[in-house]
Amino acid sequence: MRKRDFADGFYVLQSRWKICKRHLVCYGIRKAPYTFANSVKVPGRILRFLQENDGKVAASAVAKSFALKRLARQGILVRQEDKRDIPRDMGEARFCKNCVANDYLIPGLELDENGLCPMCASKERLKHLTAVLPTVSEIPRNPKGGIDVALFYTGGKDSTFLLYYLTKKLGLRVLALTWVTEYMSDSAKKNVAKAKEIFRDVRFEEKKPSAETTAKIYAAHYALAGNTCMCPSLAYVLFFEMLADEKVPYLVLGNEPVQMHNLLFNNISPLIAFDKRWQAVGRFFFNLGRIITFRKPLAGGQMQMYFTVRTLAKGTFWGAGNEGRYQNEQVLNVHEALKSAPEIFLPFCEAVRKNSKKGNLPRLVHMDFAKISDGYKWNEIKGLIEREAGWSAGDGKALHTSCDIEKCKEYTQFVRFRDMQSRTVPYSAVELSLAVSSGNVTREDALAEIERSGFFGCERETKLMKKPFERRGERD
Repeated sequence: MRKRDFADGFYVLQSRWKICKRHLVCYGIRKAPYTFANSVKVPGRILRFLQENDGKVAASAVAKSFALKRLARQGILVRQEDKRDIPRDMGEARFCKNCVANDYLIPGLELDENGLCPMCASKERLKHLTAVLPTVSEIPRNPKGGIDVALFYTGGKDSTFLLYYLTKKLGLRVLALTWVTEYMSDSAKKNVAKAKEIFRDVRFEEKKPSAETTAKIYAAHYALAGNTCMCPSLAYVLFFEMLADEKVPYLVLGNEPVQMHNLLFNNISPLIAFDKRWQAVGRFFFNLGRIITFRKPLAGGQMQMYFTVRTLAKGTFWGAGNEGRYQNEQVLNVHEALKSAPEIFLPFCEAVRKNSKKGNLPRLVHMDFAKISDGYKWNEIKGLIEREAGWSAGDGKALHTSCDIEKCKEYTQFVRFRDMQSRTVPYSAVELSLAVSSGNVTREDALAEIERSGFFGCERETKLMKKPFERRGERD
């Protein structure tokens, strides 16, 4: 922009931008080159100036300020007439021309000059980035005998495929861990029961906290996030000590690629965290600190397990969940909710402290589903596990199939993000867009998935979600 571009009129903050203490925060997903910069640090005097003027600035003032001109060049400050309208419903939404991303389900979504959303525009850039965890294709047999590998098993599509792959394809001795909640869908329960019949060499373990414990945790989480969705974090709390005591060497997560890339578009993880070289560098310096303090260094995957369980026990690092560039509201909320149930939280914290000090941690690793299944096409995978594991989708969904209140998560994430109360971009909206872009599902099937989602309301599921802690309130 040249100086004369600021000759007259007024500039305002673009829709979906919010003034915070030290930052300007975007409640949306920006187009390149700012896709992963949804929080911009701004000099205090500029923020005070914007606040004093309610975000409306004369063009002449912009012309005189380098900081304001920089905001204008980035599309954060725009001419008053260029401020975007926010769609009131799907009928007014602007869609990516390639996938199902739109600026109704993701308010503040920016499309580039080719009509592509950031997820599709970033496809080539991200295709070699698989996970923030060490990625493996094979798991070695445990030379000490016993279990080779564990997984969190929900009865859903992804964990059932992983169970099938580890047992039938790799021939490993598997420990399948299921945390039983009041929200497990009927189809998930049937899938778990069927898996026990078919995979007879697998050791299945189930745990369920008491009704009183779950009521306290769910009530606390609902107050923070508007929902009770805490999976799979609760699984770590319930099973970590078992994994450590039995010295299970590996815990493999059943996350498909779109769920991993969602971490990027939700500004939970930086791009650098996906780089294997930087993962190795980080582990080197981390282990150097452990050696200096006379603790056993950790192998690849053990460091990631350490940070996962330590964060649940101690909370996120000082900048997360705040207004800074990276945030993880979900983990922060789970940590705070867990503190309301010391009967399970304190033993978990002690197990983390004891086993982290000794370096007695399973390796937390990721398997690239796209690589081991020729692209992880959802309909093909569903057909495979129907044949091999007796699996059923229940309501026909392909994304997050194991939970009866999944619609509550979708709806509450959407509403809280739409109202700029939370920085969490609705997970399903991002993941469905990534799945289309990656070729996991057709655009038509993804649109049908949206129709079956909770974005448009979840009255029945909300009643179900509240039951555990409403019953407790009645007893009290």
